[in-house]
Amino acid sequence: MSPTIGPVSTQLDLPQPNACPAGAPPSGSAQEQAQWWNGLSAQEQSNYLASYGPQIGGMDGLPAEVRHEANLAMLRHDAEHGEDRQASQALLDRIESSQSGPASDRLLLLGFQPKAGGSDAQAIVAISNPDTADNVAIFVPGTGTDVGSLGGNIDRMADLQAQAETVPGSGETSTIVWLGYDAPDDIFPDALGAGYAKDGAPALRDFTFGLREAHQGPDARVTVIGHSYGSTVVGTADAMAGEGLAVDDIIAMGSPGMGYEADERRPGWGPFRIDSPLVDDISDMHIGADHFWAGAASNDPVSYTEVHGNSPVDWSFGGQRITTDGASGHSEYWDPGTEALRNQAYIVTGNYDQVDTVGRRFG
Repeated sequence: MSPTIGPVSTQLDLPQPNACPAGAPPSGSAQEQAQWWNGLSAQEQSNYLASYGPQIGGMDGLPAEVRHEANLAMLRHDAEHGEDRQASQALLDRIESSQSGPASDRLLLLGFQPKAGGSDAQAIVAISNPDTADNVAIFVPGTGTDVGSLGGNIDRMADLQAQAETVPGSGETSTIVWLGYDAPDDIFPDALGAGYAKDGAPALRDFTFGLREAHQGPDARVTVIGHSYGSTVVGTADAMAGEGLAVDDIIAMGSPGMGYEADERRPGWGPFRIDSPLVDDISDMHIGADHFWAGAASNDPVSYTEVHGNSPVDWSFGGQRITTDGASGHSEYWDPGTEALRNQAYIVTGNYDQVDTVGRRFG
């Protein structure tokens, strides 16, 4: 499994700086990185961007436009010289074609890590600028997702953004596809293990804190949405030791379980020997029960597996179960016209009184 998106040392054919920066960019928390960047002059920022583009693109807490510029240069390079040029070129084409449209449809590349050896490429793509949005929704996809299949998830988040902006008084919404981890390639054996979620969880948590630091004006309402194994990444990130995710709400759709806590009070079990306890209910997470939402269609087989802990739609988990009428199977939760999409839009915009809920599942 590969490391998640973050500072890398690859040097690309970027524009040459006017002056050599005094040392490499520092590593630290999103707050520390934001303070460092904001303390630079405009010329110093330009010099760092030219000399250390790959690192700048992966630094949480920096403005979305800055990260976009750095990561787009990396993507262009990868589309010409990388291991999976076709996938990178397709993503590049989509991002570049969006630049001439309205600001609400513009795609920003907030993270990119090229494919290397056995590790898939990773990318974080925002629709509209999250630094200025009133509402931000971060979508974490699951098994089988890679840069080559990212377009379908961008479509899903475009539909969620459009639905959210039909809510009266909701303001502007930015949606983000966060493939900042190496997702499992297949259900068996990859998605049955905890490693992908544990590897991706710290990067997701840091990313949410970075959005808070980079936001301009009053704080945005931030929601993270996990689909399938992506919900396991989300649950693991929020349950791990420390502060949890810097979000207002968590939504889990079609979940096989919310993942793992960060302590090791209980021994491993089963053929995969997990080394930390499963998240059994909402008390194992940092999010409050009134801000945790889960949905599952009655014929979604993944939601019955409980491979990664108690199902979040189970009666004993806690939180709220949203209705998903109109969505069938495992992948229709973002189809226009469904209650699943409408309910997520109400949550993302903070209109909790309009969310339709249903009793949690027994058995």
